[in-house]
Amino acid sequence: MTSNAQGRTNDVQFYDAAKPATALGALLDGPDSDVRLLRLFNHYRHDWMNDIQILMGYVQLKKYDKLLPLMEKIKEKVRQESHVSKLGVPSLVVHLLAFQAEVKELRLEMALEEEIHLQDLVQPQEAVDAIMAMLACFREEAGDSKDEENILELRLARMKDRLKLTARYEGKYAAQRLQRKERSLKEIHESLETYYGEHTAVWTLWWSYRH
Repeated sequence: MTSNAQGRTNDVQFYDAAKPATALGALLDGPDSDVRLLRLFNHYRHDWMNDIQILMGYVQLKKYDKLLPLMEKIKEKVRQESHVSKLGVPSLVVHLLAFQAEVKELRLEMALEEEIHLQDLVQPQEAVDAIMAMLACFREEAGDSKDEENILELRLARMKDRLKLTARYEGKYAAQRLQRKERSLKEIHESLETYYGEHTAVWTLWWSYRH
């Protein structure tokens, strides 16, 4: 457990990034853990097999000019997965990985330019809750527009002594309904900033780091 600057205790379990197996075990503990674990493994195995098959196809067809862009894409994917695994909150790490594997109506893309350690925030539990709430809000919107691809990019970036979370949704959505969800979230997170376009919605939140 961790305590914030006001002395309140945040019920968040953190883990050593050097020991990802510990986080995985804590995350998948439960009656459906085996099934969920298999789904995650199958998803990432299938994902990697696709990349390998494309890579082999380019080699066999001697399309060597396409190899470098593909390798860069794979490298970036590995980098993002590594950053996600080191966020420091096992439940959130698994939730993000499972979301990418299990949710079909919304494609989640993570964008972290560097390692982010949520345990360094003044209120880490607040950040975890907000990320999960945003995922739930945009997933519900995407579920009502299955006729087109919906994408949610979650970008985490450290800006000096604060962490900035930007959730950028691209797809179909009902503005009034999403704005009602925004108002509900604002009751908890007053710093929420929003922008709405024709097929784009952007929500932004900030948290302070401990000094």
